[in-house]
Amino acid sequence: MGQIAPRSYFPQEPVREFLDKAMEHHEKGAITKAEKYYKRVLRIDPNHIDALHLSGVIAHQLGHTPRAIKLIQQAIANDNNQAVFHNNLAIIYNKIGHWVEATASSRKALEISPNDAEAWGILGEALAGLGQISDAVKACERSITLKPGNVMIYCNLSSLLTALDRFNEAEEWSRLALKLQPNLAKALHGLGVVQSASGKLDEAEVSFKKALKLDPRNSQTMINLASIYSAKLKYNEAILLFEKVIKFNPKSTESIFNLGVCYSELGEMDQALRCFERTLEIDPNNVNASYAIATSGRKIMSSDELQNLEQLLNSPSISSDNKVKINFALAWQADKRKLPMRAITFCAAGNNLRKKLLSTKGYTFDPIAHQELVERVKNVYTEVFFKDRTNFGIGTEQPIFVVGMPRSGTTLVEKIAASHREIYGAGERNAIPKIVQKLEREANKKCEFPELITNLSKIESIELANSDVEMLKDFSGARRVIDKMPLNYLYLGLVALLYPRAKIIDCQREPRDIAMSCYFQNFSNMQPWSCDLGHIGVYFNMYRRIMAHWEKVLPLPILKLQYEDLVNNLEGKSREIIDFTGLDWDEECLNFFSSPGGVRTASKWQVREPIYTSSVGRWKLFKNYLAPFNAVLDASYR
Repeated sequence: MGQIAPRSYFPQEPVREFLDKAMEHHEKGAITKAEKYYKRVLRIDPNHIDALHLSGVIAHQLGHTPRAIKLIQQAIANDNNQAVFHNNLAIIYNKIGHWVEATASSRKALEISPNDAEAWGILGEALAGLGQISDAVKACERSITLKPGNVMIYCNLSSLLTALDRFNEAEEWSRLALKLQPNLAKALHGLGVVQSASGKLDEAEVSFKKALKLDPRNSQTMINLASIYSAKLKYNEAILLFEKVIKFNPKSTESIFNLGVCYSELGEMDQALRCFERTLEIDPNNVNASYAIATSGRKIMSSDELQNLEQLLNSPSISSDNKVKINFALAWQADKRKLPMRAITFCAAGNNLRKKLLSTKGYTFDPIAHQELVERVKNVYTEVFFKDRTNFGIGTEQPIFVVGMPRSGTTLVEKIAASHREIYGAGERNAIPKIVQKLEREANKKCEFPELITNLSKIESIELANSDVEMLKDFSGARRVIDKMPLNYLYLGLVALLYPRAKIIDCQREPRDIAMSCYFQNFSNMQPWSCDLGHIGVYFNMYRRIMAHWEKVLPLPILKLQYEDLVNNLEGKSREIIDFTGLDWDEECLNFFSSPGGVRTASKWQVREPIYTSSVGRWKLFKNYLAPFNAVLDASYR
């Protein structure tokens, strides 16, 4: 906390003597002795500002937060022009999450001392708590400009830039902090956070493990390492770590909640819900737990629970990200209660706010640009293109690519197929998009996708495919591995060059059901087009257009699978899927809902049921609100 030089407005020797002794003990860390001397000063002079202020600091150090706030406020009441008083009050407010009060106190400190580097740093933390990330970044940058070398501010700035998806800058600040203090656990932890957020999971795992060696009982680092394990589908390792944190701290809501997430991905839905409900017992205002329960489709929340969510929605201390989740939670619950107008109102509010937040991070959807991209893909990948590139890639039959609009049944198809003893469901692998990114980096902006694929040589295609197949060896030696990354539909031309014996399953569904399902989904992987019904229509049109093109030119077999047919004829269509993969039938495919394995998509709750038919024709409840989608939907798809 901030320091203040000893002063006494009372010339009596006892006051001066007691204050000097108090501060001497305080500086040595003997806070109990220091507190006794501060109390002696206050018995002589109850309004002594230094004794009040520093007694408040000690109360904070001892964990007596209400008393700390009261004492420092008393000091301020006697002298409102001491920046350090306001700074320390702001620090306490930040500590307990009172972001509005912390912001006000730190701004008051800056009114008194505009170039106070510490005050700018404290303000940055408070603004971050309010979700005002861009302003928080500016405050931290101002603090660093005024007083370079504060590694804690470097760490905070790294965290803020990570939240804005400015990963390169964030990593630079973490590494700069480590350059100044190589064994700073907080900096290693922050480096792990940005590496995790930017998809560098292996590097993040290393950083978190190093941080834990330096600070073995740091629960947040354990939680983040456990989250890395979860992201790498190592659910058992993740569960052990979360349980370890809970053993140390039985009220760690973050651990309990994330333990529930692991259980949900493993299909242990009852255990997952118990974890979410336990989280709310400890913290009734926990937005993540409320959102998970509300969108699970398994529970109709009580009127009191819904009222609490609406109150949170109007709270100034709730971040914009959490307001998005609350709106979607309320939309799902209204839909569950068959209240379409109320559901669509909250859904629209959530999407509008989400669209705004994505825009601030640089994620927008340009319908014209997307249509142009699809046309460019069609122009590059022609029948002649593929005829000129025979014998590219490798001859493995292992990869199966499941493509489709989000919410079209891709997860269900994967789960059915992956229940086969010789098929592994790898989820949304991101392997093909990463290959495209690699090729774009190597092209050094001289050429981009899709045109750069014309420069791919036969040798390069073999090397890229072999490198990817090497990673597939981790998947239990399965004869088939399913990749259901949604974006792969744009890259099927490249897939054909790498894997000329691969197979494609194209999942289709009633367009309006897709539209409403996407609109009601708070996607974790951006998808900015899903925030607007009109944009969903454009995106759907382009998906169908490019798939129609692939059917004409792609030298790979494509199985078109209608969602409605699958749920109405589960065994017949499941047999068709397995037959398409070239494997013998396995009865376990009909028990997909009970098979082991993680499900990391928005459909994870639904695919754990024997069959999910209630979503068929769901759009009819919202037919009066579909005008923006219908206006752009190609007539041939209606």
